Amino acid sequence: MALPATSSHEDEVKKKGYATAFETHTVFLTGSTGSLGGCLLYKLALQLPTRKIFVLVRGSSEQAVKKWKKNMPNQTQAILASGKIHFIIGDITKQDFGINAASLGQLREQVTLVIHTAAKISLDADIIEALENNFFPSLELARMASSFKRLKMFIQLSTAYANSFLPDGYVGERLYDLSSTDPEDEIASIQLAGGSPHTPRFSSSYTHSKHLMEHLMLKRYPTLPLLFVRPTIFAPALRHPYPTYGPDGSHPLNKFADLIISDRGGNQIWHAAEGYETGANILDEVPVDFVANACLLHAAAKTRGIVQIGSQLYVQRTFDDFLNLVRSYVPAAIRDQLPKITFVQDRNIPQSILAELVKVASRNWIFDCGRSYWLKEIGGPLSIQACEHDADRLNTTRIADIYRKNMERTAKL
Repeated sequence: MALPATSSHEDEVKKKGYATAFETHTVFLTGSTGSLGGCLLYKLALQLPTRKIFVLVRGSSEQAVKKWKKNMPNQTQAILASGKIHFIIGDITKQDFGINAASLGQLREQVTLVIHTAAKISLDADIIEALENNFFPSLELARMASSFKRLKMFIQLSTAYANSFLPDGYVGERLYDLSSTDPEDEIASIQLAGGSPHTPRFSSSYTHSKHLMEHLMLKRYPTLPLLFVRPTIFAPALRHPYPTYGPDGSHPLNKFADLIISDRGGNQIWHAAEGYETGANILDEVPVDFVANACLLHAAAKTRGIVQIGSQLYVQRTFDDFLNLVRSYVPAAIRDQLPKITFVQDRNIPQSILAELVKVASRNWIFDCGRSYWLKEIGGPLSIQACEHDADRLNTTRIADIYRKNMERTAKL
């Protein structure tokens, strides 16, 4: 399936900067209470001259603001005081997102940029639930956006693991077909069967739903100015809204480190990545604010098609590196009690429950991020420039914080 033609304005952004591109933008943002959505909200409201931001919230604006204050306690008041925020009450699981006629009319007349980050990342959900949260809402928003009169760009968040059925190795910034089955037929079969009619080959139902979403959005809405952004694993923010920013539970390796620290005296079996005897494979993480910056810079450059945002654009670390980091920043008395992890190449040997939950840690996909290399030349608040020292500082801070919270939680038991 051919992707929409790419119209590059990279040189213009390099020469003139990105700020002017947002002076005429009215944004419709979903998922603002999530990790990436909150970071985007902060940047659109306070770091860019955005004209207006329509923010989709479920329930009430008060509930959304409460979550913002929890995640961004020192930034929320400034965001609200910017005068750019306009709340839209809705529900992504409903037709027209449950938005009333008056508000929908405003979106149709004013919105120039859609950024859809709302999703439910549950690695143990069944495929039907994953489709209801991560597939159908994207298709519904694409249908709605087709009537937006001033729309210049639609950014849809996907995941680098949307093609996790591929063998270890190179993953390009393009569509991959799982089989010769038409995605429309696959969706129909899943709905008819009440689940997936095929043997699962994805890392999770979430990644499967994103794979199908990419194919069907491009097939059904070929004239939309679409950009799919595929990030790898979210790490806490390096810089904005503040270092280590991120709602609880939004950073998988934070949770992983917490579980490792909690499992005193245990032994764990992990499958080594293909061709490795230890965890020497890349554990692909990128700070959430780098993903937000990439989204916004590509919006300024009017990029179309697919881009992948991963550690190629940041600082690469292996699974062994991460395990050593956890061990290095806990007290020596605790270090000896941490679980012993044994890597095996024989995948017939059952691995630990934690390893099953974080399957991507034992894979070695190499995600091509070539369409975003030019972003590293850009400075200012949307910079994605970082060095080894920056990454080490972030990692040591986050592990120390994880350990502190773990100890506080343990003391209360």
